[in-house]
Amino acid sequence: MIARVVKKDKRLFYLFHLFSKYLKPTQKKILKKIDNFLKIYSKFHNLNEKQIVKNYFIFLNRYIDDCKIFKNTNKYPYQLSKKKNVKRISYEIALILSCLITPHRFSIMEEICKLKNLKKTLFIGAGTGLEIFLLNDKIKNFKAYDKGSSNFLYKIAKKKFKKEIYKFNDNQFDTIFAIELLEHLKKPYIFLQNLYSSMKKSSRLVCTTAKNIPQFDHYYNFKSKIDFEKKIKKIGYKIEYSYLINHRYDMQKINSNNIFYILKK
Repeated sequence: MIARVVKKDKRLFYLFHLFSKYLKPTQKKILKKIDNFLKIYSKFHNLNEKQIVKNYFIFLNRYIDDCKIFKNTNKYPYQLSKKKNVKRISYEIALILSCLITPHRFSIMEEICKLKNLKKTLFIGAGTGLEIFLLNDKIKNFKAYDKGSSNFLYKIAKKKFKKEIYKFNDNQFDTIFAIELLEHLKKPYIFLQNLYSSMKKSSRLVCTTAKNIPQFDHYYNFKSKIDFEKKIKKIGYKIEYSYLINHRYDMQKINSNNIFYILKK
């Protein structure tokens, strides 16, 4: 589907081919799976290619403006009382489409696809459900929570999805996902502490941090890798794996990045 979508806009066409032509065979399989997810999502919401592009740019244009402001002020939208919400469908389309045309978003999904030994799994902040979809051949026993997700997630996770905030009341999970969630929290370290207390011994948390990504609904900027790792170690987490993902298409030159972590209790 992505091939038809990018034909509707020259900028997307350029970005997609710039990114996709260098992918390895294993990466192309992941891309194809994400593309299939976009197709299923679009069908559920009755979106054609033109509408997908329109919704994507509703989100992107807002983000570009916020990046420009951040570069001049070093402040996020919420700090400037500029927190104007984007409709959920536009938001979710942007999340999915960006995994198909931007290296940093694709890299997060690629790291997720590498994971093994997914016995009892929890998704906190399940978003569009893409992570669940990518791992559907590896996971059977799971639960997913997200208060803001569209009803499409019921199609992906069915009765295993609850449209509510996770309350740290279940310690049965071997693997917990909090992908692109922490930056949405005003007090992420309290969340991480509460989560650690509810985790069983030897379980793992798969999460990401976000630095200098002034999205309208981001409340925390993880400026320092050293500071983050010092604080999580103090909570009790052990760093099993970390991978720095710089934003290759950082047009505003604000030094944005994500770090993918696997933390163990």
